[in-house]
Amino acid sequence: MCIRDSLVPTEVVSGRLDPARRAEIHFELSGQVQSRLVEPGQAVQQDELLLSLASGDYEDALAEAEARLAQESRDIERDRELLTLSKRNYSLQKNDLDRLIKLGAESLVSQSLLDEARIKLLQLQAEVARLNSSVTSAGSRLALKQAERNRAARNLARTQLLAPFAGQVNSVQAQVGDYVTPGEVIAGLIDTSSLDLYAEVRGNVAQSLQQGDDVEVEVDGLMLPGQVIALQVDPDPVTFTHALRVRVAGTSVRPGQVAQARLPLPELHRVTAVPVTAILYDEGQTFVFRLDDDVLVMTAVILGDRVGDLQVVHRGVDASDRIVTHNVSALSDGQQVRVIAAEPAAG
Repeated sequence: MCIRDSLVPTEVVSGRLDPARRAEIHFELSGQVQSRLVEPGQAVQQDELLLSLASGDYEDALAEAEARLAQESRDIERDRELLTLSKRNYSLQKNDLDRLIKLGAESLVSQSLLDEARIKLLQLQAEVARLNSSVTSAGSRLALKQAERNRAARNLARTQLLAPFAGQVNSVQAQVGDYVTPGEVIAGLIDTSSLDLYAEVRGNVAQSLQQGDDVEVEVDGLMLPGQVIALQVDPDPVTFTHALRVRVAGTSVRPGQVAQARLPLPELHRVTAVPVTAILYDEGQTFVFRLDDDVLVMTAVILGDRVGDLQVVHRGVDASDRIVTHNVSALSDGQQVRVIAAEPAAG
């Protein structure tokens, strides 16, 4: 039996399911663990406290930074008020000097009195310049103190290790009293609401897929809807394969289970196919037994893709040929056979 039809082949890839999201969490500061609030397997919400460090030094650093910020704000306000007063004093002293100069021209005031007035005016001018500079740079100084305060506040917040997303605690690697350092992994968190199957696929498979495609995933006989989440465009330079990630819901499966994804390949239009049981493999070649009247003819064939229980044949047989589909290993070329019509199925 040969058929000629359009077929949609599939590629089956397998792998283990991994959580779609996982995180290895660490403190950004050094310190001694003060509290451990979770254990492996425990469900947590986003931003829930997992562990914390002793925070006394960081609380003090924040208090100092806030005090310096408040003092700087008061100093700036004081300098603004002094600048206003100094400008007024400078204006009064300048008027006084102008008056003395006029009297001096009429020889009514001594030279020493004029010199003292000029010196005082210069002192007031210098004070105005100093205060003006202080007020002008107030924004920058205040920003520096604010940055110190913000940094201290962030460091205090970093003494608490929070869950970056809702999920389950997978591991906790520190006890109360342990001294930890930045970068040291302290806890593992996973989100099992979605699971990912990672696989490597050939180029022709990658060409038939794109991100967002729906595919079938089988896990322990259970068929689940899956979706292509990621597909590597440029293949690996060593294996020439493309990394693929397929996501399924984690409601009925668990991490670590073996899964198989059925990936659609490009449709084969009007091809000749035979049952896979009709193919005989002999010394590296492939054959089918074609029925010529009542004689079997062992015919070499060139195979294409396999689609389920069907094998595409590119060359060797035609859709009109009659072929043997079972027990071909027991047959031989030129063997005479008697064709028995199949009995109709009982109604």
